[in-house]
Amino acid sequence: MAKTIALAFGIIYTIVGVVGFLPFAGGTFGMTPAPLFGVFYINLLHNIVHVVIGVSGLLMAGTEESAARYLRLFGIILLLIGVLGFVGPIETKIDSFLPIGGWDRWLHLVSGAIMLWGASTAGKAAQPA
Repeated sequence: MAKTIALAFGIIYTIVGVVGFLPFAGGTFGMTPAPLFGVFYINLLHNIVHVVIGVSGLLMAGTEESAARYLRLFGIILLLIGVLGFVGPIETKIDSFLPIGGWDRWLHLVSGAIMLWGASTAGKAAQPA
């Protein structure tokens, strides 16, 4: 299960990272935040981070062990980023170079939680019915 979840997040984050560079989708090559699909604020750094998360997932989805490691690492990171999105002064400082407020914080929290859950499924064999 961890391999499937890592692969899914790898595909999704890679696509989102690439689409984040496309102006017709609201993407940007600049550091000024732009609303991707009119909802999630991104900038150049955010796009690069999404591509790194995505490509890492694609590369690490090969074995349950590496997939679990990927899901655990980025799950924790995304949960922390989601929480930081709610901390007023920190959010303001981080938002100046990496937009993490608004709907982004919820997306990061949900992604992080699913990733940690996926990491917890590694090595657990399916039970016969």
